[in-house]
Amino acid sequence: MADFSYSFRPSVFASERHYILTPDRLTWTGDGEGSVAYNAVAKVKVYQTRFWGSSKSYWTCILYPVGARKIHLGAAHHLHGRAIEERTQTYIPFIKELEARIAAANADARFITGRGWLSWVEGAAGWIAVRILRTIRRFDCDRSADVLARLMRILGPQLRGHHTARTQLKAAFPEKNSEEIEKILDGMWDNIGRVTAEYAHLGTLWDFDPAQPRPGRILLDRVAAERCLKLSTDRKPGLLFSAHLANWEIPPLAAAAHDRDIVLVFRRPKIMPVAEELIKLRGGGVAGLIPAGFDAPFRVWDALRRNCLVGMLVDQHDAKGVEVSFFGQSCRASSMLGRVARLFECPIYGARVIRLPDRRYRFEITEPLIPPRDHEGKIDVAGTMQIVTSMIESWIREHPEQWMWTHRRWR
Repeated sequence: MADFSYSFRPSVFASERHYILTPDRLTWTGDGEGSVAYNAVAKVKVYQTRFWGSSKSYWTCILYPVGARKIHLGAAHHLHGRAIEERTQTYIPFIKELEARIAAANADARFITGRGWLSWVEGAAGWIAVRILRTIRRFDCDRSADVLARLMRILGPQLRGHHTARTQLKAAFPEKNSEEIEKILDGMWDNIGRVTAEYAHLGTLWDFDPAQPRPGRILLDRVAAERCLKLSTDRKPGLLFSAHLANWEIPPLAAAAHDRDIVLVFRRPKIMPVAEELIKLRGGGVAGLIPAGFDAPFRVWDALRRNCLVGMLVDQHDAKGVEVSFFGQSCRASSMLGRVARLFECPIYGARVIRLPDRRYRFEITEPLIPPRDHEGKIDVAGTMQIVTSMIESWIREHPEQWMWTHRRWR
């Protein structure tokens, strides 16, 4: 029987261990030497775990030998500080073989799927967050937004994302002094607080009615109103992009209000109770929701075949995306918008919301973009994403306090 081996370091406070699967037992060297027979393992627990400040999940396995200490094996190899090397490619074959040998040696061994401690903590926090959100729904939207805005201006600077936001603001606006940067940060937390309260009232935010002489919460000028009307009568498929500006949930509401079926591509939050609640809130006025993932492009193509609009936020980092320039610095943006446009030759619209001082919003939508094309006459994906990114940059420059600077855009 061939030997399998795997090495990893469970934390910065431990040394690296080297594990080997011998014919009858698991052995290890490095941080002490030892072994455990396969038939002595009573339980195997497998789960995914995350670390504070990271959204990435890593597979972890815990062995429970009879009368001995637990043995932790994970795909996250700690290098130094907060740096982690993912070793999934060698970890998975090793663990699968280990499980097979334990099962063959001990018919009574239990194999279970569990949750990491951080998942339990986040699950509890998520449950509390959902209850708070549902409580906010019982109160006036504007008053709740004012309260949460004040609260976030106090709490926000204590959060880890505040440092990220300040660093990125200084990089994006080197000409601004410290006082100006802090004013933008204060406005950013104010906006995040208001968005949080508005999520509870998402179904009632869009109240634009051209027949009403007195404007409501949503304002559209004549150009935007005409473009929305044109979009409502055009039943061809299209792409609608936006950014995390002001309240980024309003553009899909605009499409739905103008009788256009819109399907949204979104990143599912890691905290399950929050993810499920947001799906309920977003799903009320749209034709469908597509979680970002390997099958997202296929589901987008299916929506376009049904002549839907497909909306997506395209202002966040995507490690597998195309390289673009953003505020004069190189970063990566998701290429899905450009790739789908290239395949379907469908129009691309940009939409944004501007938060106004009087608790109102101005909604704007562009004419279809004119994407660059390659020598074959097809839409150039990288060039298109650069045009989109440059447009988003111009929006942010107008109202930098309304963009979510806490997301690390340059990596």
